[in-house]
Amino acid sequence: MKRTVISKTLGCVGEKVRLCGWINSVRSYGKLSFADLRDRSGYIQLVGSKDLGKLHGENVVEITGTVRNRQEKNFNEKIATGKIEIEVEKIKVLSESGELPFDIYKPKLDVSLPVMLDYRNASLRNKKTADIFRVQATIVKAFREYMNKNDFVEFQAPTIVATATEGGSQVFAVDYFDQKAFMAQSPQFYKQIMVSIFERVFTLSHAYRAEPSVTTRHLTEYVGLDVEFGFIDSWLDVVEMADNLVKAIFNKIKQEHADILEEYGMTIPETCKKTPVIKLSEAQEIIFERTKRDIRGEPDMDPEGERGICKWSKEEHGSDMVFISHFPTKKRPWYTYQNPKNPKETLSFDLIGCGVEWITGGQRIHQYDVLVKNIKKMGADPKDFEIPYLQAFKYGMPPEGGFCIGLERITQNILGLDNIRQATLYPRDMERIDIRLSNLRKKKKKNLYDNLIELLKKEEVEFEEIKHEEVRTSQEAADARGTKLEQGAKALLMFADEKAILVVLSAAEKLDSTIFKKLFGIKNLRMASENEVGEISGVKIGAVPPFGNLFNVPVYVDKNFLKNEKIVFNAGLRTRSVMMKLIDFVRLVKHKKGNYAKKA
Repeated sequence: MKRTVISKTLGCVGEKVRLCGWINSVRSYGKLSFADLRDRSGYIQLVGSKDLGKLHGENVVEITGTVRNRQEKNFNEKIATGKIEIEVEKIKVLSESGELPFDIYKPKLDVSLPVMLDYRNASLRNKKTADIFRVQATIVKAFREYMNKNDFVEFQAPTIVATATEGGSQVFAVDYFDQKAFMAQSPQFYKQIMVSIFERVFTLSHAYRAEPSVTTRHLTEYVGLDVEFGFIDSWLDVVEMADNLVKAIFNKIKQEHADILEEYGMTIPETCKKTPVIKLSEAQEIIFERTKRDIRGEPDMDPEGERGICKWSKEEHGSDMVFISHFPTKKRPWYTYQNPKNPKETLSFDLIGCGVEWITGGQRIHQYDVLVKNIKKMGADPKDFEIPYLQAFKYGMPPEGGFCIGLERITQNILGLDNIRQATLYPRDMERIDIRLSNLRKKKKKNLYDNLIELLKKEEVEFEEIKHEEVRTSQEAADARGTKLEQGAKALLMFADEKAILVVLSAAEKLDSTIFKKLFGIKNLRMASENEVGEISGVKIGAVPPFGNLFNVPVYVDKNFLKNEKIVFNAGLRTRSVMMKLIDFVRLVKHKKGNYAKKA
């Protein structure tokens, strides 16, 4: 007998069927037993003898039986097959299930998110959890449908690349046949190249950011819905495409998942015919007028500002979404087109939806010579970008632009989830690659001291190891080493806009956070907690060396500290220091510099 899926049993009353699926729950009442069976299409109740009652949750079974109408008093309106049931005649167990780590049949899992992710294969069997990814699959389907309808060509972008896309340091480096390569930060280069071939392109691509963020909306690996197209008349063409795409996604979800939205207590964000578009400076002025909170002149919107401007958009335009445009040149990638009327601004935008950034995009530079100039300006060599990127512009590129939607983030916000990890099948972040990294560290404890010494020896650096009693302050360290206080490197692990950074300055000085934020265009700056220091660097507070490259964190160095001929610092232990020439430190540690320290 051919298998019947559960959803098709509605038209089989009185017929014998063969069903296959998972036992969802079992209940016994005297001689009768009941169980719920699920498959890819839904749920149905089974009725049978004590043999049915011997089954337990997640057994994989084959059931043969007859479809019967239920008595009206036993209807279950919560499921599509709630008016019928299967009178079981034969049970075949295809696979036994072990004991479950927690009750996966509750409407809402009663476990913490870390535990949920530790047992991901179990938590995904919970209906409400699985529904997240049904909605996510529909987002992808709607994206593809809209792009194909508008004459875009889908392409597959490489994820191992020769050059860091954004030109930054927060990339995952890989050993590629004895050469250095990187995991792609985005498919940006390739989608621009493809515009010169197909004119209109899109891709679903995995992107990797080695940013030790600990927020509820950042991942180190995410899926981007990327769009790029040529022969635009204005950056507003890109805005219009993004606006219409998001609305098409919303409509598809409403059509296919009204039941899931109701279960989550969510409604699709409200939209208007044309989503409002305002400049960053205008948005900041609106926030100031409405709240008297002054973020005017800041290079970006902060989270509170994003929520506030969406509230304004809802009240003034009936839309939960708003486009913010004209971000400062210094805050956007070097390939972003500058505003001809004001070179300090770019023709770029963010789409803020329900108080959170959903999309980033804009017009791109399509002139070869301008790109070369910008690459040099950021201190890089254009030769490193020639193949394949610059080559495409050398042979002719139309005016073009594009954008990217973070798949996990838009899923999170449509369903009102607290954490982006809930919208990610198997999250990658600074704490997890399937299993918790802290568990791996327990087995193989990270030893930053050994890594540092190994690096110095490999690079043939002259240095002196100093053993001393445990020290906790800069002055204690200087006294124990017998060195000048100003020679000491104070290495502060901090979070700048929730991304980890290492701030280095003289032990004789302290950080002027106001100047630092202004100098580097940072909105929010805070010290890392004791736990965060341990998670990121593997050492205790006070033992962090100024070598952020050893734990993949960008380094900032104060210019006054760079006046020293020799420097000294705790080397991963509070009882061990290293003294070395400043010139060697500068050679080994890629860093940004500025005047941001003041006398302690």
